[in-house]
Amino acid sequence: MNENSTRYDDRRVLVTGGARGLGAAVVASFAAGGARVAVWDAPTPMALDYPLSGAAELDAARVAVGPTGHVAAVDVRDVAQVRSELPATVAALGGLDVVVCAAGVRTAATAATMSDAAWDAVVDTNLHGTYHVLREALIHLEESGRGRIVVVAAEEGRRGAFGLSHYAAAAWAQIGLAKSLAHEVAEHGIAVGVVCPGVMDTAMTSDPAYWSVLQAGRDGSLAVAAPDRAEAEHALRVRHPSHTTYVSVDAVVRAVDQLVAEPGLDRTGAVVDVSAGLAAANTA
Repeated sequence: MNENSTRYDDRRVLVTGGARGLGAAVVASFAAGGARVAVWDAPTPMALDYPLSGAAELDAARVAVGPTGHVAAVDVRDVAQVRSELPATVAALGGLDVVVCAAGVRTAATAATMSDAAWDAVVDTNLHGTYHVLREALIHLEESGRGRIVVVAAEEGRRGAFGLSHYAAAAWAQIGLAKSLAHEVAEHGIAVGVVCPGVMDTAMTSDPAYWSVLQAGRDGSLAVAAPDRAEAEHALRVRHPSHTTYVSVDAVVRAVDQLVAEPGLDRTGAVVDVSAGLAAANTA
């Protein structure tokens, strides 16, 4: 039998934002490794310029996790939904060992022109949603005795970015939350890590406002006549030291896997950048 197919036998894993994109790839990796996987995602309308996952994606997630898994429509912004669904998820899996917080959204606008709805959509989902899930899950991870938490926080949280103040602010705060939790839960044997991916070729990149931000350059000084995906992708290649367009989703999945598989607590509190070389611009 392939060792990879049994790597996570009897692990119970919850992935938020797991119905498509990076989250779905993480789900597929754990399921292939023999884990029992739960997927939370929320086809809830938000002030976004790209569509969220819907019923079709949730149905695909049910196929991906198989008969031992669990899928639920949960909006992580709503703490009442999180509290209501978590016991059912834990019961379906038979416990909880791993939580991967991959639920996240993005819009693009300067702070001066951003709407309250856009700010709230990003900060409430990416930051508050992460906190809601982890706070409610901690008691179950403590009972596990081998708990693992991985927070997916945008690489903009490592440096800031023009036109993405809300996205960067939420990611900076996610990193601070994860590092603080690493202190608080170490006594229970729970390791906490952060993965900071760069721009991936997912539904999130199908946003003309985001293309404009990329086209405008790192400081927003370049003139943009109209949003253009090809020009935005060129800007990514220029920006990345690796000269690649997108960060590989598989590379980000491997980073998540490495943090979960690491025995003990030697890497707790770590932040892993998977950013096509943009980490070279980090000051710390």
